[in-house]
Amino acid sequence: MYFSIGAMFKSLEPPKKARLDAATFIDIESLPLNEISFFTWQKKPLFVLKKDSSLTLDTKRDILIGDYYYTLMVGTCTHLGCVPKYEALSKTFICPCHNGQFDYNGNPLKGPITKPLVIPPFKIQRQTIIVGEVGEAYLELMEKTKA
Repeated sequence: MYFSIGAMFKSLEPPKKARLDAATFIDIESLPLNEISFFTWQKKPLFVLKKDSSLTLDTKRDILIGDYYYTLMVGTCTHLGCVPKYEALSKTFICPCHNGQFDYNGNPLKGPITKPLVIPPFKIQRQTIIVGEVGEAYLELMEKTKA
């Protein structure tokens, strides 16, 4: 009996349509500058910040695409999993269940939280960020966060 191991493992992968349904496509041209935009990815809130150099950059969390930097964050608290509310005046995310705070880059500021908001896997394809697929920019960013 002859069979291919590669074909066997390929049959275990989800179909392409299922992978695309699990992804969120973000057109970076349509994002407002220096404001948080809200999306969903896999039924979770997703926060996206398009920014220029007037806001503090975070080299471990920001992605440079063209002339702007982008910060992607899963919008669930790393402490208890609640959804933090964004306060535009203070430029912070505040958790309603324990008053923990994150800055606009997703880094913990105060409260019981100790870890930043999670950066989801993403891939950059021209002027689109595809959240849910692992790309080179994501892998590079993950290397920076380890350092």
